[in-house]
Amino acid sequence: MSDRRLNLKRVKDTIIWLSLIAGIAALLFFSVLRKSNAEVKTLVVHIDGRNGSDQLISEKEVIQILNLAAGKTISKTNIKTLNLRKLEAKLNKDKRIERADIYFDSKNRLNVSIIQKKPLMRVMDETGGEYYLDENGKQVPVTRGSAVRVPVVSGVRDTFNAKFLTSDKPSKLKDLFNIMKYVAQDEFLSALIEQAHVENDSIGDIVLIPKIGREKLIFGDGRDIEEKFDKLKIFYRDGLPKLGWSRYKTLNLKYANQVSGMLANPELAKRIEPVLKDTLQAALITTDNNKQSIQH
Repeated sequence: MSDRRLNLKRVKDTIIWLSLIAGIAALLFFSVLRKSNAEVKTLVVHIDGRNGSDQLISEKEVIQILNLAAGKTISKTNIKTLNLRKLEAKLNKDKRIERADIYFDSKNRLNVSIIQKKPLMRVMDETGGEYYLDENGKQVPVTRGSAVRVPVVSGVRDTFNAKFLTSDKPSKLKDLFNIMKYVAQDEFLSALIEQAHVENDSIGDIVLIPKIGREKLIFGDGRDIEEKFDKLKIFYRDGLPKLGWSRYKTLNLKYANQVSGMLANPELAKRIEPVLKDTLQAALITTDNNKQSIQH
């Protein structure tokens, strides 16, 4: 008798649990059905990547891309007719976008999250072409109405190649990229360097243009980047305050162990004595009462 009661209890419990599961499944089914038949309440676009007005792509452009991909105005569309995977793929094909994610929230809002690429420099080549290079060396188009504050490089004669960073072939574009990547990672240098130019001669030195002062910085090629910038920092810190910010027309960082300069005054147009590495190192370790470490 007790076994029969036990079996009846088990059957009753099973029926109750099956009824609960069926009820939950029905609620989920009708909830999904109701949601799929609903319309997009609103479209929310969030663009991440840079600050303020520094945007490669605008909210308006994102909405235009989505409307074209869907073939209709998304903000007035039935939810079940939208293929979110297809819309994401369309956005991710845009060369200005690093990643795009699209999802609905509980209030039937279609959320579009955009992470845009991060330009490292703006290239103006000899053919009149213009484009950005991002932090991974990928080409990013320059579009009307968008502007990103990054150093501008000009005089580039290399034709862009997607594999230019891994190629063994000498490339001024690769040199510029490596220099500007180093600049972007340094707070002082990123605040200092405004422009770079490749000289139009047989040597093709890379010349950096600072935001302050009138001197040009002859950098040479892409070798010994850290050492060259270390010399420059020491010279700016210990040399120019003593010698005068407008004294030089050029500062040459090309040669090992020294910084040399050309006087700005044509009447005194003679090369100054090189500032040797030992002197630069002495300037680096001097205390507040340091001596005349950089001479001319």
